[in-house]
Amino acid sequence: MALIEMVLQAQQYIPGIPQGPEAAMETACRNDKITVDSWHKIWVDQTRANSRHGFSENSAMQEFGKCAYQPVIVAGSGPSLKKNWHVMRGDDTQAGRKGLKIVSALHNFGFFEDRDVMGPDDYYVTLDAGDITMSEVTEGGTKHPDEWYWERTKDRTLVAYVGAWPPLIDKWQGRIIWFMTPFANEALKNDMMDLVLTGEVPCLSVGGNVLGACWYFARTILGGSVPIFIGADFSFGYDRKFHAWESQYDSKFAGVMPWTDIYGNRVWTWPSYFGFKNWFDYMAVGGAGGNAQMMINATEGGIMGAYPDGNIQQIIQLDLKTALALFTQWTKVPELLAKSKDGLIHLLM
Repeated sequence: MALIEMVLQAQQYIPGIPQGPEAAMETACRNDKITVDSWHKIWVDQTRANSRHGFSENSAMQEFGKCAYQPVIVAGSGPSLKKNWHVMRGDDTQAGRKGLKIVSALHNFGFFEDRDVMGPDDYYVTLDAGDITMSEVTEGGTKHPDEWYWERTKDRTLVAYVGAWPPLIDKWQGRIIWFMTPFANEALKNDMMDLVLTGEVPCLSVGGNVLGACWYFARTILGGSVPIFIGADFSFGYDRKFHAWESQYDSKFAGVMPWTDIYGNRVWTWPSYFGFKNWFDYMAVGGAGGNAQMMINATEGGIMGAYPDGNIQQIIQLDLKTALALFTQWTKVPELLAKSKDGLIHLLM
């Protein structure tokens, strides 16, 4: 019996967040106090330990403006990565990313390094302060022993939160540059101010999640004009996998909640990741400053910008091939001109 391939169509666009931006932000911040109270001492102690690496001397501000006026690919670790990671490399029928920079969550390291997706001019970002980051570096990979991956860090740049897990920092063999996040309260500010020279190390508003850190770094430090999100599912896939590889999180399908994905289908997520999705939606419609963002979601799945009524219009939903073609088709002009008999370059390449 022949298999029928199902082509999914994105939902209709709606003007904005149905319950309003303030409600979305309230959902995003619901667990902030518990998080801050639980991690306060750990953040301070680990920032103190990491300070020997020289925060100011190795500030993320060294990268300021390096992607000005250019789109930047911002990669999360969602299950949809397995659908379209290869599009970034390109082939005879598509341009690929053609020099566009990638800012990726560190959790993608094993998956991307196996496939030679990243290069020395791209960036991995770490925000988490727990020991889970050590196993996540290699979890998505297939090569053994794990030291193969740590060897690869020699030619990779890590953008790290000042309070990141110190053993991760010590084991990373390549370049490390630093950022901080806003102080959640006066107590944390008082404990951290002497450890980090504010004004020299950039403070990124990350929404409590590493993809938020990736985007904010791409937007405010690199100067990227338009983010092209991939792997930004914020939910389990239809196969109840949480990543593009077999992961330790797949067996934790508990405490989940239903939501509508960008195609109008029901999927499942954790309340914490639903909060992250709400933060991105809030930022897309303007954030606290009322400055609407232009975002392209080329995840090809997940719940970013999605509601039962439709997808918010501030986040453009595209497949990755189309999204990249918008910015890279010009690279084919010399080849097309060489083949042209009349010198006419057709825009629809």
